[in-house]
Amino acid sequence: MPLTNLLARFLILICLLTAWCAVTYAQQSAGGNAIVKGDGLNVYAEMQTASAVVQSLAKGTALVVNMEFTSAGITWCWVTLPGQAVRLGYVLCQGLERADHGSGGLLTPKEASQAPASPSSTAGKSPVRSAIHLPPTRPPAESTTEYERVAAAVAHEGVLHHERIMEFEEAAKGGSPLGTARAALAHIAAAHFELSSGDTDLAITEFQAALPFAAKQPQIQFALLLNLSYVHLVRSEYSTALGLLERARELAPKSVPVAQLSGWALYGLNRIDEAVQQWKAAQSFQPNAYVAALLEKAERDQAAESSARERESQHFNLRYQGSASPFLAAEVLRTLEQHFQTIQTDLHFTPTEAIGVVLYTEQAYRDITRAPNWAGAANDGRIRVPVQGLETVTQDFSRVLKHELTHSFVQQITLGRCPTWLHEGLAQWEEGRRSNGSAAPLLAAYDSGKFIPLSHLGGSWTAMPSPVAVFAYAWSLAAVESIMTQSGSYGLQRLLEKLTTEPSAQSAIGQALQTSYGDLDRQTAEYLRQAYK
Repeated sequence: MPLTNLLARFLILICLLTAWCAVTYAQQSAGGNAIVKGDGLNVYAEMQTASAVVQSLAKGTALVVNMEFTSAGITWCWVTLPGQAVRLGYVLCQGLERADHGSGGLLTPKEASQAPASPSSTAGKSPVRSAIHLPPTRPPAESTTEYERVAAAVAHEGVLHHERIMEFEEAAKGGSPLGTARAALAHIAAAHFELSSGDTDLAITEFQAALPFAAKQPQIQFALLLNLSYVHLVRSEYSTALGLLERARELAPKSVPVAQLSGWALYGLNRIDEAVQQWKAAQSFQPNAYVAALLEKAERDQAAESSARERESQHFNLRYQGSASPFLAAEVLRTLEQHFQTIQTDLHFTPTEAIGVVLYTEQAYRDITRAPNWAGAANDGRIRVPVQGLETVTQDFSRVLKHELTHSFVQQITLGRCPTWLHEGLAQWEEGRRSNGSAAPLLAAYDSGKFIPLSHLGGSWTAMPSPVAVFAYAWSLAAVESIMTQSGSYGLQRLLEKLTTEPSAQSAIGQALQTSYGDLDRQTAEYLRQAYK
């Protein structure tokens, strides 16, 4: 197989694996999405005018632009003929006139990503609650790809073979495109292997190791930057992710996935206006129901905070409306910083970015959060609390702040994979609540078989009626108390860590606590009898 064709297949596979530039040929209009503007448009074998000219295209020829990249100040389009999977080669994008076919227009594949803002999420799910699983799209079965061969050599039988990666690196020292591509793919395969076990630290190391080998191959480099930025976003490392996305934007200035992910990063950094701009730009090219929901939420924030004042501290960015005084804002920041140190010590973790906090009037809080009536505060990445009538931080309000701040820590520690019962139980534990007042009714419900098992309390609670929510909070707190009594803070810490690597909460409980959901319910009831009888 000619070297250029082999490399092209590498790049196509990278696109498919990352889902950032994948688009099926069945989705493409019969008329293509671009037309040659003038006679004699050269098609090059590589993204270099010095490379071989594959053919020359006549004016009016319809093409499908599969990817668009900017390299050394020149914008190249990777093209195929409509309805055909075989790549023609690369043309100078300035020689094309983009066509608009079908509903919403047909976009270049880098703009036509079918994935939502996080590549492993499905529509309607929160990106920060996604498992780390980057390749949602499998390569076509039409061929055995070089990536598959490299990946099989690097990782097989559940073992990552570092010596094989070193062999690929050694072969790349000559600087051949094939050698460097294989070395990059070896590190990509290693990164996906680490992600399969939930180790984002090692995955990031492998993705970063692949970047130098992809330096002269913009397509691979682009895919790598998106992979890296996504992993950092899942870890709530928004500044790092945004830097990587800016590098990706230099390669593909009009990329919809870059705009989608940039919106996520900017929103996480509390730069709401900029997040709205990025999501609007992404939606203008390719409407996406998931991004539309994110945009609608961000626009509500934008409207509510348009006249808000702002204060910052070491770990927090706070916005407050006219109903809150500057004195109260300062008190809130001081209290949060104190709680930050305590939770940091308890959970052995330090968030990397400033945490957003918004103080609302009661009505604004309900309008913005749309929280159930029984919820007195909210945390969706930003701590949102109503403060109407408060002039200072009371003891009760301090507990609310510590509760919500605990959610921020737990969310980041577990990469968004913590079941709700553990989230709420631990937040109550940290704020100082204990089960002495609820032990009797909880035991009565358990003994009568009318309780809700912990295994049923892992998802969203927002639709719960108030009485059910009261039980859910109380039973979750009791479960955390029993874990702390039975396994100590070490057991709890181990459970939080296992949630990032195990495929389910049930599996994490088994690995960390050597028990099951059913046994944990029984342990919780026995703890209540022993501690509060």
